Amino acid sequence: MSFYLEIIRNVFQAVDDDGKLRNRIVAFTSATRGEGVSYVVNTIAKEIAEQTHKRVLAVDANGLQHIRVPEASQVVRHCSETQLDNLLTLPAGVGRLVGPRNAQPVKDWHSDPEYRAACLKALRWNFDYIIVDCPSLSVSSDATLLAPLIDGVAIVVQAGRTRRGQIQRARQTVENRWRVSWICSQSASLFRSKLVVSKVVSRG
Repeated sequence: MSFYLEIIRNVFQAVDDDGKLRNRIVAFTSATRGEGVSYVVNTIAKEIAEQTHKRVLAVDANGLQHIRVPEASQVVRHCSETQLDNLLTLPAGVGRLVGPRNAQPVKDWHSDPEYRAACLKALRWNFDYIIVDCPSLSVSSDATLLAPLIDGVAIVVQAGRTRRGQIQRARQTVENRWRVSWICSQSASLFRSKLVVSKVVSRG
């Protein structure tokens, strides 16, 4: 787990000049499908929860897409507990979340930028760390949609699998919106390989 501890120390525990955490909300994505993003997100979220004892939320970006609530603060109610008291999830199957009957009209994640910002603000208020599992940049714009609203984006790359051109395009796509943390694995199997950080650029 030395890789994950290194990520926690260098990215998630980094502080600014005022001693405040710099990277509390980080989205993870990849250049192509099958890079192991979900595995990395789940492992990092668990490690942060266990190592820091802070409140951690692991979010599936598809869950954010389906949020339909009158008030952004209601998003927190739909987070699910895990075996760790301080680790919660907002899963992909969160479904269509609606308020009570006769409530004000629900809002839409994709069409309302202010609503997106308000939802993330509500989550930030309730959790110390939020790690977002985003689909590959080759099939989804979730990571770039989130980039201006969060603290950083990490691209997961499997060494020996992803082509250099794909990695460069992914980097350009994200850096058009925000800075990026690069992560790569040494072998084809994330479950057996030791992961190494090839480049980390934090918010600044």
